[in-house]
Amino acid sequence: MSMKHRLAIALATLLLSAAAWPRTVETEIVGVDGELLANVRSMLSLERAEELDTVSVWRLRQMASRAREEVRRALEPFGYYNANITVRLVDPEETEEADGEGGEAAPWRARVTIAPGQPVLVESVDLAISEPASELEAFEEWLAAWPLPVGAPLRHPPWKQSLSELEQIARTHGFFEGRFAERRIRVLPNRNQAEIRVDYDAGRRYVIGDVDTGDTGFEDALMQRLTIVRPGEPYDSDDIDRQREVLVRAGYFEQVVVEQKRDSAEGEVDLVYRLKKRPPNTYRALAGFGTDTGPRIQLGWTRHYLTDAGGRLDTRFGAQQTDQEFLFRTDYERPIGGRPGNFLTTGLLVKREQDRFRFEDANRIEPVFDSFGGSRWQGQVSVGRLRERWLFEEGFSPLSERLFVTFLQERFDAFSAGSLNDEQQALLDANPGLRPFLDTDTQTVALGGEWSLFRILGDGFATHGVNLRARLLGASETLGSDVTFLQGYLSGRWHWLMGERHKLLVRGEAGYTDASTRKFDLSIPGDPRQLDLEITELPELFRFKAGGDRSVRGYGYEALSTNRNGANHTLVGSVEYEYRLFDKWSAAAFYDVGNAFNDFSEPELKRGAGLGLRWYTLIGPVQLDVARALDDDSFRIHFTIGTKLL
Repeated sequence: MSMKHRLAIALATLLLSAAAWPRTVETEIVGVDGELLANVRSMLSLERAEELDTVSVWRLRQMASRAREEVRRALEPFGYYNANITVRLVDPEETEEADGEGGEAAPWRARVTIAPGQPVLVESVDLAISEPASELEAFEEWLAAWPLPVGAPLRHPPWKQSLSELEQIARTHGFFEGRFAERRIRVLPNRNQAEIRVDYDAGRRYVIGDVDTGDTGFEDALMQRLTIVRPGEPYDSDDIDRQREVLVRAGYFEQVVVEQKRDSAEGEVDLVYRLKKRPPNTYRALAGFGTDTGPRIQLGWTRHYLTDAGGRLDTRFGAQQTDQEFLFRTDYERPIGGRPGNFLTTGLLVKREQDRFRFEDANRIEPVFDSFGGSRWQGQVSVGRLRERWLFEEGFSPLSERLFVTFLQERFDAFSAGSLNDEQQALLDANPGLRPFLDTDTQTVALGGEWSLFRILGDGFATHGVNLRARLLGASETLGSDVTFLQGYLSGRWHWLMGERHKLLVRGEAGYTDASTRKFDLSIPGDPRQLDLEITELPELFRFKAGGDRSVRGYGYEALSTNRNGANHTLVGSVEYEYRLFDKWSAAAFYDVGNAFNDFSEPELKRGAGLGLRWYTLIGPVQLDVARALDDDSFRIHFTIGTKLL
């Protein structure tokens, strides 16, 4: 036969074979499911062949011959080393299936049957970490959390993940030269057992080297005070993160970078600060509205550093329509000591408002007698020490502690506004003991402490976390004060996110004061009206009041207290559920309870409940609530703009 004829026959044979090629293959896997099935599919060539337009018979048979080994490798990471695997490849011509539409060949079929058998169990575990790493808590926790104890099924994914975590722990704690002297799994398939051996040589631990604070424009003493890591200390990446946060929280810089330079010869990590000084002044103007306050405005000026020593001055002026209230406050902080977060503080508060001395009964809507209106002035000077302490590592702010002594001068004059009406004059004539409460000039010298701790994450609807505050305050006549009292106060707000649309808000506050009160049985001769009046001798600035947008909704602003003149004690609680409607809109349902009172045996807590809408904007949330006062069946609308919800 000539060469020409041989080539023609070979070409014809090739064309006939090509015509018989299936256009695809269908693979069926039985015997496993879940993560086993997923891993088998990912490693099986027959599975990937389903995505091809055409595949040759020769190639298909080659894939089938490799399938057993591929399945075996896919099962071993999950501890199955003795699986029984069969692979059957079915030629479509051996079946009764007709050709596909348009004369297309029917697909080949591959059936993979797997009997995984029993998994290999861990027979022994030998874990070793060299000193000094083995003495650190982080490495002890890693050993305690080892995922493959004796008797557990052998699984390779947690093995690999745990070893990776060990290397990360080593780097985090300055063991940059750590290596595995041995990491081995010895599998004995015939016995269905495995032996694990890990020997990690952590090497030496690097220490902090030089700390270069750079040219910041501030005094060296201030920069040393802001540096919490010291040369020679063991390296810990958490300490570096904390150092970066300290520099940011200081408020002196608009850019903070802490570079790390590793010196392998000396076993040190040098730190270099790249800091950019912020502009010294910040000005702000805020406006808002609330049903409690009416329109309100606040102007502020912050001098972030008065000198290169780092003293800070914060000054604010605020005014609101309700009670024609004006407030001026300025606070000065000067860093002291050798560590960050320690300050000497001084503050000045001046406040003026139109106030009223009320004659009301908690069980009546209308006042019993006409109130006395007058101007109230308060001037307060405080001197103290502020200290921040880190209690938690994850997300919380440092605990802020302020110990102080405060001097308060408070005046209230109900007679300067003009003549009294006939009812007021008759009430005063019949009850002359009221006069000292209507024309007061009180001086208070008090010692106190305030503590705050918060953890706030997210923004808008997604804002969540906790905000805790506490206060202890006391004054004594023996120290030059006109009144003697001891007061404690606790408050907390908790916001929990539950998925993307649900949120639970809980808040509460409790206050108790050991202070004297005065009681009056008020009446006017010839008038049937009578009122039991109880007044605390506390300065008005330290009295508790409840009711309003941020307290017990359904009641007016500071409308809840004994005779509505403030009280010694308070209890307030609230539960609110919020549902996200759209991107920046949500609906809320709430229940509030609370009161301010002088007698803890008769708190007479008031209840309010209602529904609300929230709109989260750039200037803060806009909040609209419709609340019902459950104890007097009245309704009240609460509307605020720019009020923080946490």
